Amino acid sequence: MRRGEESVDLPKQDVLKIDKDCFVDARLNGQYVESILDTCKKHGVTVLSVKSTQTQHGMHFYIKVDLPVDAHTANSLQYLLGDDAKRVAFNRARIESGLVGWNKLFEAVGRKPRPQYTGTRTKTET
Repeated sequence: MRRGEESVDLPKQDVLKIDKDCFVDARLNGQYVESILDTCKKHGVTVLSVKSTQTQHGMHFYIKVDLPVDAHTANSLQYLLGDDAKRVAFNRARIESGLVGWNKLFEAVGRKPRPQYTGTRTKTET
């Protein structure tokens, strides 16, 4: 077992949270959602839904998965899905310290996530 990946008694996560600090057009955003589905599938995780909110600097994505994953796996998947690198590093420290609320994204009051994907692909699966 590598340093920092000790088993920590934290609740498993069924929502992955991604902070993207950029704005892109709808076509590229759709390709990003497809990439989320492919990356999760490659790692044995099935995506049930993807929702997003617009922020001052870009977007937050909330990815609901079928089976909860441990904190280190969730943080690793978030990194692979393009989460902010500093956020990933801070999350790793929070996980290692045993902080239950390690996976936070801060939203403006009243902001509701918009659906991006809801359980079925629109393109032919590969």
